Amino acid sequence: MKNNISSNAYKLIKRKKYKKAKDYLLNNASKLNHNAEALSMLAFANIFLKDFSAAEEVSRKALREDSFCINATLAKGYISLYNGHRENALREYFRILDLSPDNKIASDNIERIRFLTNNAKGNEIKPRPYLLGKKEISIFKFLAIIPIVFILSLGSYLIIERVYPMIKYVLLDREQKELREKLENVYLFEGLEEGRIPESAKSPTYSPREVAEMFDKAKKNMRSASVNEAVMIINGALESDINEYLKERFRVLKNFIIAPDYNIFKESPDYLTVVQNHGLYEGGYIKWKADVSGISQTNIYGVQKNKARLLIYDNNGKDILGVADLIFNQNISLENRSHIEVYAKILGYDNSSRAVLLDTQIIKHLPNKK
Repeated sequence: MKNNISSNAYKLIKRKKYKKAKDYLLNNASKLNHNAEALSMLAFANIFLKDFSAAEEVSRKALREDSFCINATLAKGYISLYNGHRENALREYFRILDLSPDNKIASDNIERIRFLTNNAKGNEIKPRPYLLGKKEISIFKFLAIIPIVFILSLGSYLIIERVYPMIKYVLLDREQKELREKLENVYLFEGLEEGRIPESAKSPTYSPREVAEMFDKAKKNMRSASVNEAVMIINGALESDINEYLKERFRVLKNFIIAPDYNIFKESPDYLTVVQNHGLYEGGYIKWKADVSGISQTNIYGVQKNKARLLIYDNNGKDILGVADLIFNQNISLENRSHIEVYAKILGYDNSSRAVLLDTQIIKHLPNKK
């Protein structure tokens, strides 16, 4: 806009300061008269303030000053639309296109009217796009947004990565929640917090307090979804020289382990690590890529299940490191030569066949390797 008063008022209106824009224009009444653009802005402000009779009067006055004033015509067109006179509104917008064929607000308004429902009421038709057009983001604002989006994305990632595993059990089903609540009441032995340590807790290698710290650390890892760390601590205690009573307490604790969430599970040890430390990882969980080399039947505690011989790849999915036997239910569809990602519980290690024994949790089919 060419004059300052109309330009300043337009900026206020775009910032949704409609009352301030109106007061500003009226306080400059001497510059307002005979100024079609400034009068148009006063009509805009009145429309946003829902004073349609004043807006209509001012828009007509602006057009008497300048019959080619586009903003005054936009105001007049919206007032007609608000009053239910769509044909009159279309006439005003087509008139703008006759004066300025490239006027996007007018052409967009024509399309908007065509898509209005027949029963649309005036107060349901928002004036902002009809007067100011679509809100556009400048390239400078867009570039300024990029670092903000990056920071927010990074923050969200860190929250999900670090905090979600700690609070994920809030989202568990009832049975799992009950299991977690019971875990809070599982203690190694009573009286430790008061310094009373039973003689039966002593061992040749560990002090009673060291055993208690192992127990509490395992519980903490279970609460934060670091399941494999908890499993290794418990298995280490079971292989140690602590007495049978304490080992039984660690076995009880192990019963409360819940499978990690597949979507956030990132603590999978590789195949060779499990083979070399299979005693420590028994009861832990893995996520490996593999090829199915054969399927057979097996009997587990009197229940007929399928067993798949897997060829396990390294973390890069290139080289085969060894074999595993995967136990899976009859209702899971798995075929020979399938390429899969398997999420499973480690049941143990078969020295005779040199295979890790796995109990499947989830099988994800991958595109076959070429």
